[in-house]
Amino acid sequence: MKITIARYAGFCFGVRRAIDITFKVRQKNPNKKIYTLGQIIHNPQVIDALRHRGIGIVHEIDDTRLKEGDIAIVRAHGISPEKKKTLQDKGVEVIDAACPMVLKVQAIIKKATKNADLVVIVGDKNHPEMDAHLGAAGDKGILVEDVEGAEKISRVGRLAVVAQTTFDVAIYKDIIGVLRDKADVLDVSDTICRSTVDRQNEVRDLARDHDTFIVIGGRESANTKRLAEIAAKEKRQVIKVETPEQLGDFNIPRDARVAVIAGASTPHWVIEECINALKTAHTHMGIENAVLGFLAETPLLPSLGGMGIAMAALVFCGLGFSWEVLLTVFFLAFACTGPHRKASQWPLWAVCTGIATSLCLLSSGLIPGLLVVGIAMLRPILDVGGVSDYVRSLYSLAIFVLISMITPLSIAAAPINPGLLLLAAYACVHFLGVEILIGLKNMERDAIIGRMSLARYVHEENAILVMEYAIMGLALALFLSFPLKIAPALAYGLLPPLFFLAKGIDFYNEQVIFDNRMFTIYVQGLWAILPGMGLLWKLTMM
Repeated sequence: MKITIARYAGFCFGVRRAIDITFKVRQKNPNKKIYTLGQIIHNPQVIDALRHRGIGIVHEIDDTRLKEGDIAIVRAHGISPEKKKTLQDKGVEVIDAACPMVLKVQAIIKKATKNADLVVIVGDKNHPEMDAHLGAAGDKGILVEDVEGAEKISRVGRLAVVAQTTFDVAIYKDIIGVLRDKADVLDVSDTICRSTVDRQNEVRDLARDHDTFIVIGGRESANTKRLAEIAAKEKRQVIKVETPEQLGDFNIPRDARVAVIAGASTPHWVIEECINALKTAHTHMGIENAVLGFLAETPLLPSLGGMGIAMAALVFCGLGFSWEVLLTVFFLAFACTGPHRKASQWPLWAVCTGIATSLCLLSSGLIPGLLVVGIAMLRPILDVGGVSDYVRSLYSLAIFVLISMITPLSIAAAPINPGLLLLAAYACVHFLGVEILIGLKNMERDAIIGRMSLARYVHEENAILVMEYAIMGLALALFLSFPLKIAPALAYGLLPPLFFLAKGIDFYNEQVIFDNRMFTIYVQGLWAILPGMGLLWKLTMM
């Protein structure tokens, strides 16, 4: 099976902005009653999350639940000026989360009403965005849904035409062709959102070499329906789902060429879960899934990183490698790093701790062995204690430094070297960089489920800015450390992971959608570069 994920899928800017505003309003007003004017977006997972946060939905402005002092959030589709004023006159605080593109269309309509004899608003009559646009147009506005509707319009002197931001581009062009004969002067505004245009064009492009389309999105989402309609017009099989579980109801041939597309109101994490479910449902992809799951969900890659840092720590202190020490670090890291622990993983923690302790006792004696046991016991404290996720990241960093630097240096009784401060700075930047990148990738989901990752705690823009400056500053320090005799040439081996860590920021900024495990493996896999550099050092320099 060939699976292609559409480049333009998932939340658009306006939808993401509306959701961010909604959650921030709840955060700042924990004791107020908050309602959205209609569904904030047409997505069941998001609506469910809002309900759990105590955010209700009202569909009419005269709903008796809306009282003075309550907060009403205008959804991404916007609201007419009259309705907004009515709410404000009732004493309801109105927070406008309308998409900037929708507000731009309303501004164009208001301007057009001053010059044009008639303002044609092209769109679906039942779409909530149209209510806002018609309200802005007043008695000069008229709704047109299709070519037949355009043909019924009487001729006027000056006619202005705009479109619903999620309308079909091809149909809009056909309607404009008809309207050219309906006025002496025709003012056409290109108001279909660029994101909508890109998504629709991409569906047509994908239809050339794909026979099956999986369309992910809410049943009420107009732009999702539009994508499905375009794929169907191209004579392709269309499978519409809202959740990953629904994919199990369909039998997709093994040799199918599948394109995965999604509307602007579909979260990235739902798309990624559907991709995982699609792969899992097909047994011929079982080996790939097993490998991806193992690398993404176990501490193997961070453990290799811990061993790589230990190698560098020994070299920075002028010592050679001791494989007993390095294996102790690896198994201790395997026991104490990685994802949140489940009950089934405790035997793994016990076995790895036992191996690390035994290696240390046999090679170095009782005191280092007790140190290993003490550090290993910090992990259960972290998992059992109910700490916030961003605190968990900082706590995990402290454990990682203890394992990768303090443990090997203590076992080897290494002399203190000033270059170790630079290595410690590297370990902190690399570890927190991984935490931030994974937090950024899961930002949408974390916001919806209420998880406060390190990236969310310091805010998205700040996290990226601090990470970029930290990487650049540390890269410069590492580059100069060998000429200044602060650190050995192995310091240069720490530069490649920093480069690829910075590349991870680019992946996030580009909003690339793929199997979420692949992103986790990419980010965590940077740790595996370190022992490789250590081995290269041993072969070439020692």
